[in-house]
Amino acid sequence: MKYQKKSVTVEAWKLNHKDSTDSAPRWVQKAWHEDNLYYADNHTWHILTLEGEMIAEDGDYLIQGVHGEIYSCKPDIFEETYVKVNDTDRISPDDNGNDIHEFLHGGDK
Repeated sequence: MKYQKKSVTVEAWKLNHKDSTDSAPRWVQKAWHEDNLYYADNHTWHILTLEGEMIAEDGDYLIQGVHGEIYSCKPDIFEETYVKVNDTDRISPDDNGNDIHEFLHGGDK
């Protein structure tokens, strides 16, 4: 059997130790204040996840998943996997312009 990944919208923030976490989204600030995210002396970011500690570098993306979980992603993988959208955008799963809602729900908008 073949399976297709469902379209999921996530929030992301590009890691940069020179940026203040005060300018970060609220979910990043929360992770920082709860010590689930910190920047170490060896110039690495440490993210505490349900699966254990992840190590990231400046330029990697921090992603908040659909259940509030936080993890990192390398920029090349992020750019191949995600596209920036507005809240009202519809992503077309095919070249015919069919939007994702129509694709997932058989055309009943």
